[in-house]
Amino acid sequence: MKKQLLFCAFVGLMTSCQQEDAIQPSSPTLAGEAVGTYQTNVYLDPAYVATASSELPYAELKAESANSVTLIYSKLYPVKSSHSIEHVTLLREPNGIQLSAAGSVIGTLQTDRVFTSNGMEKQGQLLRISMQNDSANGLYFIGSK
Repeated sequence: MKKQLLFCAFVGLMTSCQQEDAIQPSSPTLAGEAVGTYQTNVYLDPAYVATASSELPYAELKAESANSVTLIYSKLYPVKSSHSIEHVTLLREPNGIQLSAAGSVIGTLQTDRVFTSNGMEKQGQLLRISMQNDSANGLYFIGSK
């Protein structure tokens, strides 16, 4: 009994004595949290149910500074095209990160339930973009990292 108690105390002591830098966030800036490639799939956006998985659109966020990124939206079907928006400002909100361009909100980045391309549910970062370019064209995207 005494050996078991000593062993439990030893294990508790070893787990409580971790280095402080081990618990610090790895991305101290908003851009560091947001950068990456975001893929959509038929579970996140059912509008693409008839599109092959290799032809689904994706968005990429590239860091410019600590609080701004460049948004690159690539569409592969029916015509391959790419749309870039520079100087997208990031703002921390209670439920995630808000993306703004030219003074208007264009999207959000939140930690939420996401569905992978094979239908499995997991916790992940969900990027939602919704903006109107002109009366005929809009950019709507939902994807996960």
